Amino acid sequence: MQRNLLIRPQGVHVQRRRFVQGLAAGGVMLGLAPWAAHAQAAPTATGTAPELRGREFDLTVAETPVNFTGKPRVATTINGSIPGPTLRWKEGDTVTIRVTNRMNRSTSIHWHGMLVPFQMDGVPGMSFKGITPGETFVYHFKVRQAGTYWYHSHSGMQEQTGMYGAIIIEPAQGKTIHAETDHVVLLSDWMDEDPMRVLAKLKDDSGFDNYHEPTAVDFFRDVSREGLRAALDKRAMWEQMRMSP
Repeated sequence: MQRNLLIRPQGVHVQRRRFVQGLAAGGVMLGLAPWAAHAQAAPTATGTAPELRGREFDLTVAETPVNFTGKPRVATTINGSIPGPTLRWKEGDTVTIRVTNRMNRSTSIHWHGMLVPFQMDGVPGMSFKGITPGETFVYHFKVRQAGTYWYHSHSGMQEQTGMYGAIIIEPAQGKTIHAETDHVVLLSDWMDEDPMRVLAKLKDDSGFDNYHEPTAVDFFRDVSREGLRAALDKRAMWEQMRMSP
């Protein structure tokens, strides 16, 4: 699994090693972007998502050309980056997040694990109708908890094409652990293939892209190394969990 950091414009050759290290150009651009005016943008380090602080935020969802593997593709970005900006809130504050849809299809943002009014939950068809093309939807709620969370799209396969980001909520009484710098470790992956096609294949066979399925050769190797009982127990364990090793 490769680590997604900041995106690069289409047409720029990106080596895989460079992709894993991260791309700083997008972060520098975001630090100067007009949609960050209402929230204080913290300095952006190489390979990190931009960070926005405050009580008011402006997020813009758009389709952005990318080229991570030598194949031009289109990603779903928030303020032009993958992942989207890290949002830093404080417990007890009331936050306002204006989300503008610059795409030609509906979008949404769901605040994963957050205690919010149902109208602000961001699940199209359940809590609201979604954010239509050209529309700005205003999320407004009180922050009732502290910790590390994340946000992502609940529309189509937009999350799988880059629409997600981290949320850091400081306790009302202030930080309990004092450190020079906080770092968010956000693991994700990127696929050049259409996510809908990947989903269709997985619905047909959950192990469609699993190239590490155990074989008879593996079984006899385990028998020679661990003994027959241990080799059988290992396979029984995976079978009980209904998982493929």
